[in-house]
Formats: sequence, C-alpha cells, structure tokens
Amino acid sequence: MMLAYAKTAKGVAEVETRADRLKPALRRLLILVDGKKPLEILKSLVGSDTIEEPLTQLIDGGYIEPVEAANDPASPQTAPAAAQSFDLASLPETRDPKALDKARNFMINTLKHFHGPYTKLDLMRQVQASESHAELRTHYADWLRCMHESIMAERRLDELNRQLFDVL
Repeated sequence: MMLAYAKTAKGVAEVETRADRLKPALRRLLILVDGKKPLEILKSLVGSDTIEEPLTQLIDGGYIEPVEAANDPASPQTAPAAAQSFDLASLPETRDPKALDKARNFMINTLKHFHGPYTKLDLMRQVQASESHAELRTHYADWLRCMHESIMAERRLDELNRQLFDVL
C-alpha cells in the first residue's frame, strides 16, 4: 500500500476555525490532505518536491497522521483516472492562445461563483495577469485550495478540475 496522510480531529478543526493561524503554505497543504492522495499526488498539487518538512510540521503539530492510501494504484482496484489526470506535469507545454483566455476566465469565474466577487481578489488579479500557461499553472494550487474551502465547489471538484485541465 502507498502512504497517504489524513487529517486528525485537530486538523479538521484547524481547517474550519483557523484557531492556530498556520502559515499559508501549511494551511494549503493541510486542506489538500484527505487520506486518499498519495505523497506523489500531494507533491504535484502543491507544486513542490520538498513537502517533507511541512508534512513533518503538520504531523508533529497533531494535524495529520500517516495512513494507507485509499486509492493505491498498485492495488487490484486501480485508482480512478480522474485522480491521476489532475497532475500539472501531465499537461502539454504549449496550448492554443485561446485556451489561455478560457483557462483564466474559468479560474476567475469559479472563484467568483463559489466565493463571491470580492473575496479572492488577489488570486483573481494574479490569474488575470498570467501571460502564459506556465505562469497560470503556478496559481493552480491556490485555486484548488480555494475550491476546497467551498463545500459546493468541493462537491464538484472532479468536474471543475476536468474542465480546467481541458484548457490549462
């Protein structure tokens, strides 16, 4: 079985209340931890190969704990294709320039829809200012974190990811 990480009761409470005021990078990682994503998927979502230190901080703080990955690709029941396809490294390096506009608009519109027009303005500005797909992809982890913050967006996350990855 592959190793994954799951939130503890303290971790769930921290996501809901922000009581311990974790640094943004730690909070983002905590939100992404769900007990299903193996370490490699977490690395791709965060966009960094060096997440061992933040994971250790979350474990030491009692926010997460190691578990066996629920979607282990090595197991007889293969992980769903959707979970595997949302890896930024799997995207083509070049896309049609129209796709860049579609991707920017999709990210901004979903942020507005699930969080309101004034809540995520900094991220919306960064997305709008992105001049290439590579630059836009650097904002994916923040966009994903925002989608996890909304219960309604989280329910549709596979669909939203699929639509975004079609143009990202």
